[in-house]
Amino acid sequence: MPSPRAQTRREAILEAALAVISREGFHRASVAEIAGRAHVSRATVYQHFADKRDILRALADRVARRIIDTADQWPPLPAAPNAAAPPSSAASTDQQLRVVIGMRISQILEAISADRDAARLIARLTRDHDEVADDALRRIDDHVVSILTTDIQEASGSGLLRSCHARTIAGFLFGGIRRLVMDALDRDEPLELDAETVVREVGTFVFFGMADRQLVVRAPRPPSSPASYRRGVEGEARQLET
Repeated sequence: MPSPRAQTRREAILEAALAVISREGFHRASVAEIAGRAHVSRATVYQHFADKRDILRALADRVARRIIDTADQWPPLPAAPNAAAPPSSAASTDQQLRVVIGMRISQILEAISADRDAARLIARLTRDHDEVADDALRRIDDHVVSILTTDIQEASGSGLLRSCHARTIAGFLFGGIRRLVMDALDRDEPLELDAETVVREVGTFVFFGMADRQLVVRAPRPPSSPASYRRGVEGEARQLET
């Protein structure tokens, strides 16, 4: 196991590499530039990393690990009320579901923001189909979608969510969120500005699209005007939030 001093130096090299690669691009950045930025010799860099791609792999792994660890600590979905529970209990459970969804999305966005520069680098490298960046995203997708699939299966089995193909829904939900995040990183936009919107819209989508209809207030019938239908749905959401 590396000593605390060696670990500190390794992190310093990673931060220097991140700054150099972000400025110069991966292919133009050199180990000599990275060493100079970190105030160490090239030999010291090679003590910690085999080559420049190994440095990139460490940066990508840091981003992936942070997101994966966050997903592993997600709060559990609420339990579905039993059939004898009063209507107020069902409404309370639905509200809890929306709160948990919001917490999970917020935690992922916070994890990305904590290592934003590295996440932005990985996002941009995926446009070039870089093997290291693609592998990091694949690990994140596989892990998070697996967690969501299990949650959806259990929630469907308990009656909290309607019966569905859990992995398809899990991939759709996380894939959409990932695309929004990737686009924001690529454009160098602050994730915080979109976090509230993402949380609200995904929560509403899951609530009205997946919640067991027996557990929620009866949805309004779609009238002739789509705008009127949307106003009815939004009004119902506000009722449940109060």
